[in-house]
Amino acid sequence: MLSKPFLVLYFSVLVATMGISLVSPILPIFAKDLGATGILIGLTFGVFAITSMIISPFVGMWSDRYGQKPFIILGLLVYLIAAFGYLISDQLWQVIAFRAFSGVGGSLIFSVARAYLGLITPEGYEGRWTGVFSSADIIGFGTGPLIAGWIRQQSGFDLVFMSMAVLMGFAALAVLLFLPSKPKNRSITLIDGIVFLPIKKALQHRIVLALTLNWAIISLTWGTVLSFLGLRLENLGVSATAIGLVFALESFSSALTQPFFGIVVDRVSRRYLNMIGILLVIVFFIALGFTENLFWIYIMMIAVGASLGLAVVSLTAMQVDVGRKLGMGTVIGINQAGMSAGVLFGALFSGLVVDLTGRDNTFFFFAAFLMFIGLIIFYFLSRTPVGNVVLK
Repeated sequence: MLSKPFLVLYFSVLVATMGISLVSPILPIFAKDLGATGILIGLTFGVFAITSMIISPFVGMWSDRYGQKPFIILGLLVYLIAAFGYLISDQLWQVIAFRAFSGVGGSLIFSVARAYLGLITPEGYEGRWTGVFSSADIIGFGTGPLIAGWIRQQSGFDLVFMSMAVLMGFAALAVLLFLPSKPKNRSITLIDGIVFLPIKKALQHRIVLALTLNWAIISLTWGTVLSFLGLRLENLGVSATAIGLVFALESFSSALTQPFFGIVVDRVSRRYLNMIGILLVIVFFIALGFTENLFWIYIMMIAVGASLGLAVVSLTAMQVDVGRKLGMGTVIGINQAGMSAGVLFGALFSGLVVDLTGRDNTFFFFAAFLMFIGLIIFYFLSRTPVGNVVLK
């Protein structure tokens, strides 16, 4: 596992996610200061997902054909440009535009980096490798809000955006210099011996649809929480640093548990472990909707992080296994589109619910309801194998 490609990917994704998450918790507050309503705050956060949802499947397929490294570097540079865009924005439409541009960067970075990882992961070790690798995302996303809260409290929004740009440039340089152009140790046996599947043909496999729906369910939590939890905590009188700590605890909890869960999912049914993780998230979301005590919010977010850790590492392991047969970049790109759809739907409709009800906690209940419906659909969609592709 401690190979050069793995370490470079891990480090670059850690730095990239840290840069991205510097902005995510403060962006809704920044938009509110520019006059955004609940639905516009949801749009500000969710527009990222629109461009990512459109582009991700094509980027995944192209990376199967042309290689992953150039797309990862380009994605990091797109984020760097977007960071400077936020820095010069003084109107809401400009913030929304640069947020949409960031979605292009997201589709280039995350699905393609995971495709590269999938290509170098040995069979039978999907859970362990992806469990450790996923901690890079989560540590980055946990550290970023904590740092952003402190920077914002000390120096305001501008320094946060500048910090994001510096981190993106640093990560792009690391990938350029140290990541091999082609993955080695490929353990891939694609259907009919082809190099990649077109998107349309991949979508004919029910397993791909099941995985995509599952990512949409999980990403509903990110779309709703990242869009509105910061505002809810501000309304409760919580400081900027404490808000960052709330997000950090969830991320660190997920990061610490995923390597352990990775060992478990290589031995137990990944499908059922994934569903258990999502059910636990639903329960803790409902609990979060009822509490206004900061201590219990901390506890619930730690529990949400651990539950998401179980769900994500199980799903990622299934994703790698299916990607070996249908094209790693294609499958992960389509799944990334599902994730983006979940973020978008969660952010926009949670904003609408908050506007209609006038209460800043209803997004928890709304997200829990949608996740439960999606989980039922996933259960029936994924229980029947299609061809030689089976969810373990």
